[in-house]
Amino acid sequence: MNSSKPRVSIGLPVRNGARYLGEAVDSLLRQTYTDFELIISDNASTDQTEAICRAYVARDSRVRYYRSSQDVGLANNYNYLFIRARGEYFKWAAADDVHEPDYLARCLDVLERDPAVVLAYGKVRFIDENGGPLNVTDSGFDLRSEVARERIRYVIYAYSWVNAIFGVIRTEALAKTRLLPKYPGGDYPLLGELAAIGKFVEVPEPLFLRRVHPAASSQNTQDVTYMVHLWTASGQKCFPVWSRSKDEFTTIVRSNLSPAEKLLLWGSLLRAMLGARRRLLAELNGAFFS
Repeated sequence: MNSSKPRVSIGLPVRNGARYLGEAVDSLLRQTYTDFELIISDNASTDQTEAICRAYVARDSRVRYYRSSQDVGLANNYNYLFIRARGEYFKWAAADDVHEPDYLARCLDVLERDPAVVLAYGKVRFIDENGGPLNVTDSGFDLRSEVARERIRYVIYAYSWVNAIFGVIRTEALAKTRLLPKYPGGDYPLLGELAAIGKFVEVPEPLFLRRVHPAASSQNTQDVTYMVHLWTASGQKCFPVWSRSKDEFTTIVRSNLSPAEKLLLWGSLLRAMLGARRRLLAELNGAFFS
């Protein structure tokens, strides 16, 4: 492999993703912007994932492959990819989604024109398990406000799709965060930390094809046991809504905002917690009465 550092690092975490993996990888290798590395981290897959990945390594020098012998959980697998990355920009990519050829080029164009933007991502189109279109909408995270407080507040109230997490991110900005925490929904506080640093831009073209299928984590959020094990690889008790609130509080504390702005955001966080009080109480009830 070329020893020079690539401009972009793409991290693809996968666990038993053989069904869609080839299509996902092909869409990344067909990008019109070519100065990137594709790092695949295989989280102890038991299907044909390993064989598929090794075939791509043999075929394309931009592909690097790592494999864990035991399940380390989604959060650890995602974070491991960032540790391995060498690029000035970083992007996560799921093993079942598809990217249009201009995804990287369009996002990089935004980032290089405005240094205040820390994350750029392509507008999403939803597809089903066979690639057919779905009538699903996404409010997105197009956070172009110059006011950090407004960007953070948007994330605090958000409970929509988190497709922005698959955008192109400045490595320098991502390195200042705590990365992905180990609980379901941990992508929200990570976006909150990034929003405290800079702006997000949604590229208006539909460049990202998000696949919705029965095995996708987005379709199993009501199965608490499944989600906790998916994110942590353990059966330990987990308090996702409380943990998100705590992490968002910490983000506000650590931000460069004025004391008055922090107070306003703590008020927003309290209102968000009041809105989520049933889920917060349910987590406590599960802890004390299970």
